[in-house]
Amino acid sequence: MPTNPRFVSGAKALALIVVLGLALTACVTQPDVAQPDDALPAPGRTIEASASAVQDLTEYRIAVVVPDDSGESQTLLAATREFAATSGAELVEFTADAAGADPVGAALEEAVGTHADVVVGLGGGVVEVFDFETSKIIDQQFLVVGGQLAEPTENVTAVIWPGATSREPADEASVTVPRAIDALGAGIGSIRGGTTGIVLRLG
Repeated sequence: MPTNPRFVSGAKALALIVVLGLALTACVTQPDVAQPDDALPAPGRTIEASASAVQDLTEYRIAVVVPDDSGESQTLLAATREFAATSGAELVEFTADAAGADPVGAALEEAVGTHADVVVGLGGGVVEVFDFETSKIIDQQFLVVGGQLAEPTENVTAVIWPGATSREPADEASVTVPRAIDALGAGIGSIRGGTTGIVLRLG
C-alpha cells in the first residue's frame, strides 16, 4: 500500500513534539543535585543577622580571650559572663598580661589548650593576633565579638554591629552588655549550625 507523504510528515512532527515535551518535563521535574556547601556563604562574606533567643548550652565550653582592661573589653567580658550563666555554658577566661612579651598571643594559646567548643575573642584588641594565629589551628572554632579579621578562614566567625567593627574607630557607647549578648547568641548559634567563617552583621 502506498504511504501518504503528508501522514509521514505529520507523524514525524508529532514524534518530535512528544520528545521535546518529555525533555522539557525532565528539566522541570528533575531536582538539582547540589553540593553540600552550595547553600553556605563563602568564607569572609558579610551577611545580615538578627538576635535570637539564648540556647541551652549545657556542657558547652567557651574559652574567652580578654585583650586588655579597656572599658570596651570589660563590657564584652561582662556580657560573656552573663551569656554563659544564662545558657548554662562553661566559661573559662584568659586575660592578656600587659607585662608579657605577647599578651594576646599567650592568652590565646592558653585558651586553645582548654579544647573549648569555641574560643571567643573580645573586640578589636584581639584582631591582629587572631588574624595571624587562627588559620594555623583549623580544627578549633573561633568567634570574634565586636571585630572582624581581614581574611578569616572557615573556622573564624565574627559578629559586628554599628560602632563595633574594628575597621573604624570604636564607639564605646554602642558596646553594651545586651548588644554583646545578642552578638554571642548569633555567633554561637551560627557556629553550632555549621555556618562558619563568615561575618554576621547585627543591624
